[in-house]
Amino acid sequence: MQSRSLREVLGMGRLEQVIMEYFIRHISAGEIIAVLDLKEEVKKRIKQGEKDIVGEPEEAVIVREIYITLASLVKRGFLVYSNGTYRLSDWIIEIIKKKIGSLQPGRPKPIEKLLD
Repeated sequence: MQSRSLREVLGMGRLEQVIMEYFIRHISAGEIIAVLDLKEEVKKRIKQGEKDIVGEPEEAVIVREIYITLASLVKRGFLVYSNGTYRLSDWIIEIIKKKIGSLQPGRPKPIEKLLD
């Protein structure tokens, strides 16, 4: 089996990167909390001038795009969804443990420190 690298995140779209940063920081989150947190983060970044995150800055569009992107990340093996909770996939959890020593939920983890 070919090993995966978090370098894949660097080539993702902007919204995918925002979502991955969120889950690398938090490790897991309930669906409702994650979507609310991510919606607020996207709105904040749009106000700061980032225009390439979602197609339109309206809340309904932001939430729809977040759900679509979460589903894509699950399908591609970056996240796992079970019982109303999203979490990082095991291979990413193992990288975090190896590079940082523990998961440290809630603490920022720069992607650069997790690269091979």
